[in-house]
Amino acid sequence: MNMKEKTEQSLTDLLKTGDEADRCYAARTLGTLGSRSAVEALIKQLTDEDIDACVDAAEALGRIGDQQAVPALIKSLENEESGEVCTAVTTALGQLGSEDAVTILKKVAVDRPDRIEWEDDWDRWWDIQLAAVEALGNFGVEDATGTLLQIMEDETSQDIDPEIFAALANIKESGITALLELLANGSIMQRRRAARALGHSGNPEVTKALGQALRDESPEVRAAAATALADIDAHRYLPALLLLLRDPEDDVRSAAIEACNRLTKSSSADMDIIAEITPLLSDPSSLVRAIVATTLSSLIQPRSLDEESLAAVADSLTDKIYDTAASACDLLGVNGDPASLDTLIATVRNKNLYSMVRRQATLAIGHIGILNADTIDLLKEAIADKEQPVRLAALDALTALDAIPTTEEETTEALQRPLDIVLAVIAGELELSPQETPQKVSQAVEFDPTPIKEQDRKAEDTVTETPDVLNAETGTELADSESLVLPEVPGRSVEPGEVNAAVSTLDAIALDNAEVTFGVHEALPEPEVEFEQEIEDFLEVVEENKRVGERMTRGRRKISIEDDVRRLGVRVLIGNTDDASAAGLIQALNADNGVLRYEAALAIAETARLHPGLGSLMNAFGSLTTQLGLGDEDQRVACARAMGLLHNKAAMLPLLDVLNDPQTTLRTEAISALVELSISGDDPEKAGHMVVKPVSPKTILRKLSSALEDTEFSVRMAAAKGIVQLLNLEGLGESKTEIVEQLIDTGFLGAGAQARNIGKLLRSVDIQGSAERLLSQLETVDSSAERRFVIEMLEELFISSNDRSQQAA
Repeated sequence: MNMKEKTEQSLTDLLKTGDEADRCYAARTLGTLGSRSAVEALIKQLTDEDIDACVDAAEALGRIGDQQAVPALIKSLENEESGEVCTAVTTALGQLGSEDAVTILKKVAVDRPDRIEWEDDWDRWWDIQLAAVEALGNFGVEDATGTLLQIMEDETSQDIDPEIFAALANIKESGITALLELLANGSIMQRRRAARALGHSGNPEVTKALGQALRDESPEVRAAAATALADIDAHRYLPALLLLLRDPEDDVRSAAIEACNRLTKSSSADMDIIAEITPLLSDPSSLVRAIVATTLSSLIQPRSLDEESLAAVADSLTDKIYDTAASACDLLGVNGDPASLDTLIATVRNKNLYSMVRRQATLAIGHIGILNADTIDLLKEAIADKEQPVRLAALDALTALDAIPTTEEETTEALQRPLDIVLAVIAGELELSPQETPQKVSQAVEFDPTPIKEQDRKAEDTVTETPDVLNAETGTELADSESLVLPEVPGRSVEPGEVNAAVSTLDAIALDNAEVTFGVHEALPEPEVEFEQEIEDFLEVVEENKRVGERMTRGRRKISIEDDVRRLGVRVLIGNTDDASAAGLIQALNADNGVLRYEAALAIAETARLHPGLGSLMNAFGSLTTQLGLGDEDQRVACARAMGLLHNKAAMLPLLDVLNDPQTTLRTEAISALVELSISGDDPEKAGHMVVKPVSPKTILRKLSSALEDTEFSVRMAAAKGIVQLLNLEGLGESKTEIVEQLIDTGFLGAGAQARNIGKLLRSVDIQGSAERLLSQLETVDSSAERRFVIEMLEELFISSNDRSQQAA
């Protein structure tokens, strides 16, 4: 008997000896595992005194699919008084689908058993009837069509027409015929529901009928027909759907838009469709022109639009509907004709247009790929635009143009390299024109990790006028006639040596943090106050909420255009392997601006992930290590991520140091980084890295094992996943037995919330050893709640993802 059979036997025994909860958990898992050996025991449980146990037994029998359960299920359906149990039995019979099962399903779908009682205002038989209808449809019973139509025509029955229509769509012959008849001659509601059901039928032969329904007199039916045509990928009806965009009804136009978008995404470059819809670029409807432009953008080849079509698209660039204008910009970019360049440049410079239109025009310029003085000048202007979308698009366009050679008319000496412009932006060296540089812009950023002192300094630097003197008590401006109130006691004079020499902002941050860390600052002694544990816990929650609030507030602060452009410049360099790009990111990592440092750390991490072994990024290692220890919360997390992805094993020691940090996210990120370094870290000698003290995978494994008992479940799960990955390394397999026990213990923490996830991890470590340990615990744990955790882990041990998806279906 293998371990799965032993598990099924133990769970079957639990059906007989366990309490109500045990029987429910065991039945569910036996059904999920498809345990045929448990069928007899589950059949007996159909008459259990606990209703939930009966329901779970019926559902399990349906999942297992053994035909020997059919007679017992039919008997239960004929005698059971509980509507809840009968509903579960009906569903199970639908899954088994034998001839006897179909017969009883057709009967119970029409005839209400007298023994089923009402619950308040709800008739439980309605649930049974609905389950029978769905079961008949799922099984595709051809002779059930008449029964389904009978239910639908019964004016006294409940309104389950949508489910009946769905069932008819699964009955491939008589059901489809009935739906086509209802689409042609039914009521408005029936025609609409028939159209929807036909769309889900997967039958391509119904497209003609749905195409005709696009001309139905009812807007509801036309909209449903449009959606249905998209559901069955009826690409040849795309021109008809585009014309439906002129429909006077909003709902119909909305359905046509969605259908066109869906068909466009799955279309290939069909020349007939292109030829048929291109003339619609001049359509009087702005909505039609927008969808046509979007559709053509996904279908056409470069430079395939003729002059007449280009002129029509250009006319849409100033459309009052910005979606139309933006889609026209996209189409010009995809078409890539240099003749469109002047038009797009004029669009970008037209400040009266909506910012998203100008953004798309800017991106289109980069897409066309013409590098000359006009495009460079335009993009440099756009970098300083007052609208952030335009600024970001300009930076994106510059990176796209960087690989484009200059035109014959312009020499390399006459043009500034696009990448150099981006790097100048990041370094804060780009000269912004005065008319485009208001002191502050209201552009939200995710958060501002800049230390408070630095924020105050930045705020002072942006002041352009001398502020009026403020009243110290009220904060209001003092009138000219008012005099300043001096303190009664003069302040203490500053003694020599008390003021530090001026240093850079980054050095100041490091110094302040270091002084705090090592207790250099002299602080006034604080009175010792003892609190009860409950008060201390409350104060910890308050403090954490305060810190979260401060971070959220930082994210809503206004920043200058210059700072915002520098931040965006860092983002567009992500994934760029050019040495100059790497140098620009490292320079940003050491900037005075906290937001820029954070963006640079994330950009370095993502670039390292996209391009493992990129040596030019390794110069960032020293700054990342420093900021891991001295940065703010978010900066430290970003640095930990980057250090892991750089694959320099010298990062292991500083990352180990933060495994006990109070910040949960940092501990989690450090664990992931350590695992990444252990598995994919470069050999120090071959890569030319310096490792002061080598850290063995065994050490990392031991540290992560300790993290399995962390108070935060996210840290525990990160450690568990990391441990499983480390066990694949040579020399660590001997730790499997101990690790299995630790993982199982972790599955009980946090009220078993991660029991299933732990079970999946155990499956990849050692199914045999894990099952033996869990079966032993199944007999020794004290409560049904703990037995549930064991059962869930056992279930995950023996079911594959494919089996799970089949069970869900």
